[in-house]
Amino acid sequence: MNADKIIAYMISKGYRVTSDPGCWNIVYVEGVNSDGTPNGDPLDQFNDRRLLIHHTGTAWEIYLNVRATTEPGAKATFSAGAARRGGVARIAFGQYLSTWKLGYHKGDPNHPALMQIEPVLVHRDKNRDGIRTGDKIESGLFGINQHGTPGRKSTRVGSWSEGCLVGMGWEEHLLFISLLKEDPRWQTPFGFAWDTTIINGDELFKFNFQPTQQ
Repeated sequence: MNADKIIAYMISKGYRVTSDPGCWNIVYVEGVNSDGTPNGDPLDQFNDRRLLIHHTGTAWEIYLNVRATTEPGAKATFSAGAARRGGVARIAFGQYLSTWKLGYHKGDPNHPALMQIEPVLVHRDKNRDGIRTGDKIESGLFGINQHGTPGRKSTRVGSWSEGCLVGMGWEEHLLFISLLKEDPRWQTPFGFAWDTTIINGDELFKFNFQPTQQ
């Protein structure tokens, strides 16, 4: 995956990008492999990427590129609770500004995570087809956190996500959190809320092959 292309894509969308020293851009790319090639994005798989991108002072660099899911698992999709809410929540593509703060997932002090503190847009998958097309869109505080999978036994998403942005590997998740704590913006008296960008991997892949303007 090419950091320059991702940043160029974000700029083309009018998204906020930080190049300040030591500062991270949190980006999720849905439905791609580690090299950025589309993987079909089947339901209930950790087939998305969690990225941390920064500027080294001379170039853009993807420092962290790990397996994740930006979508709920099959268990959540077909649950009675999701049906009562009009469908499981699937976060809408786009960028959300100052929306996540460091905290603990479900209050567990052993599970550091980024906690949603501002509204996001979600698609309600009422027909349970695993895609966003035609789904009702809602805005709100849905507890869509960025967390990990302590004790995970399966490669399936299962119940690990009801709409959260979830890293597959626990050690990789802890690295993600530790790197965020090195961001100088976090060292403020009241903490810091990170932007996060969720990108359609198919769209990014097509953008990568657009001819360069002369």
